[in-house]
Amino acid sequence: MQDPPRKLLAIESATDWLSVALLEGEESVCLHQVGGSRQHAAALLPAIEHVLTSAHTTLDQLEAIAVSAGPGSFTSLRIGLATAKGLLFGRDLPAIGISTLEAMALRALESRTGAPRHEVVALLDARRGEWYAGGWAFDSGAGAIPRLSLGEGLYGPAQLAQDLRGPVVLVSPERAGWREVFDAAGLRIQAVVEGDAARPRADWVGRLAQRRLDRGEGGAAQSLTARYLRRAQAEAQRLGGPVERGEVARVDPPSR
Repeated sequence: MQDPPRKLLAIESATDWLSVALLEGEESVCLHQVGGSRQHAAALLPAIEHVLTSAHTTLDQLEAIAVSAGPGSFTSLRIGLATAKGLLFGRDLPAIGISTLEAMALRALESRTGAPRHEVVALLDARRGEWYAGGWAFDSGAGAIPRLSLGEGLYGPAQLAQDLRGPVVLVSPERAGWREVFDAAGLRIQAVVEGDAARPRADWVGRLAQRRLDRGEGGAAQSLTARYLRRAQAEAQRLGGPVERGEVARVDPPSR
């Protein structure tokens, strides 16, 4: 007899848009989104309660917890990770951190039914003329894990144009004026997915988490770390060094 699908809670808090989803296998049972602000500290626990109540599920019925690990807003990522660790405290559940960019790319790859399988590059504006970026492609059909084709890091448009052979599908929640920056840099763009259709979302974090858990990935709460890709400005000043492209900062679990 086939085992019932894994019941997983997914949290996405990397950007201004917060979302929480409950999945059974890869089916989204309930998705709740809170947008337009970064009041994540006040909104996240009520959002989790709303999702669990709507799905007639309790914390004790969960079988795994997934959380977006970034890149994204430093404060927002810390809130999501700390909340996930708090929910995991005292519970013997697998935990898994998922790349925000990879979940965005998966959504675009699997939403482009019948479209050519061009490389998908997910982008989040890192300000100062730089972008958090990573590229993925599919070597097989739906249900697979995307293959990393461009390492996640901090890129300028000119560097991306140099590193990518193209044509590529660009994915970004930005709404206006951003594509022209990459056109001007000489990047070969096959298509663009932008705005709401590209926003990081908890249900896609959850789908990717389910696939990775099926492969034996994941661990205890202490394994959850943030993928900042850039040190916070205050940390860079404290350490007295530049922020390196591709650098990953670690969030240590809280002491108990």
